[in-house]
Amino acid sequence: MAAEIFNILDKVDMANPPGPRERIALARQDDLQMALNLYVPGAKNEFHYHKGTSQSFLCFKGKLTLRTKESETAEPVTHYLTEGMCAMIPADQYYQLHNESDAPVLLYQVKPPGDQIVIAGKGVMNNKDYFTKQRAEKADAGAIR
Repeated sequence: MAAEIFNILDKVDMANPPGPRERIALARQDDLQMALNLYVPGAKNEFHYHKGTSQSFLCFKGKLTLRTKESETAEPVTHYLTEGMCAMIPADQYYQLHNESDAPVLLYQVKPPGDQIVIAGKGVMNNKDYFTKQRAEKADAGAIR
């Protein structure tokens, strides 16, 4: 397999995002995947983790609120990522991404592939069912916490 080379800025139009939260796959191998995560102002996901996989995020544009917690019932700890800052979230630690700013946020993500997501208060879900526009719209409207 050949190396994949691309410009991430060619993959996203921050001025015209397709939805409140968008995950844009960049490349995937058996042991690693890369993606962009675009969050419009107000967009957020629910507390969750990807079973058995650490997460990394590099804030490429904007300012993001990142909340983490050691267990489902633990009090969240709030962190702020601004351009150039990155976060490494250990495997099986709950986290939530929330754009509380008035500008879009663009994150660069690298992680091992995983198929199961554990959602606080809801149990295990597979990636296909978790990453849907309907779930994103409910989360951003506050219907999912």
